Amino acid sequence: MFVRKIIAPLGVCMSMAAPAFAADQVVEVPPPSSPTWTIGIEGSPEFYAINNGSNRSGTLADSYYKLSVSHNFDNNFVGGVFIQPTFKSGGKSQYYLEGSLGYKFKLTDAFTLTPSVGIGYTWHDTGIVKDAEANANVAYYALYLAGDLKLSKQWTWNAFNLRWRNAFNTTWETPKVATGVTYNIDSTNAVYANVGYSWKKINTSSAPYDALAGDKINVAIGYKHSF
Repeated sequence: MFVRKIIAPLGVCMSMAAPAFAADQVVEVPPPSSPTWTIGIEGSPEFYAINNGSNRSGTLADSYYKLSVSHNFDNNFVGGVFIQPTFKSGGKSQYYLEGSLGYKFKLTDAFTLTPSVGIGYTWHDTGIVKDAEANANVAYYALYLAGDLKLSKQWTWNAFNLRWRNAFNTTWETPKVATGVTYNIDSTNAVYANVGYSWKKINTSSAPYDALAGDKINVAIGYKHSF
């Protein structure tokens, strides 16, 4: 009888304390998902790489601005689109619109290789067909290969970005190689800078672009925001 009088109050106390213990349990919150969309803006002056008639090497050829949107898919594919107005010396202008699809190969924890293919269209003062219509508007394809090495949480060396580009219906071979660095301000914002050198061969019978020749040198800076 005495034992029963002691056990009964203990049972009541334990039943009252049970919700309190349950309320103190820690619920793990899953980490936020990584951003999949990125918008960017880039600007660059471009300088002539070689002497070309009245154009001297090192003089300003044009300035361009590039607006881009890209999306990282769950299966390592990445797609994107950009529009680029280019304002040439002498008051002319040329415009580009391009869409691309690539695949990210993570070869190591730090190094990523990304091949991609693009389909685009360029119009206005293109200068692509010198011996016919100088302002020919053309559709083109482009092949890219990018290699990026993550140096730290904030710094990435964009070791190389290679491009081969050509029009579908005429000669407009414009390979380019570039290298640069990216600084990640935080998980969603980054700034970058790169330098590039391009070559050109077009549908013309006059030098220097009747064969593949140096075309432009550029220094670009840009900003990217992911969400």
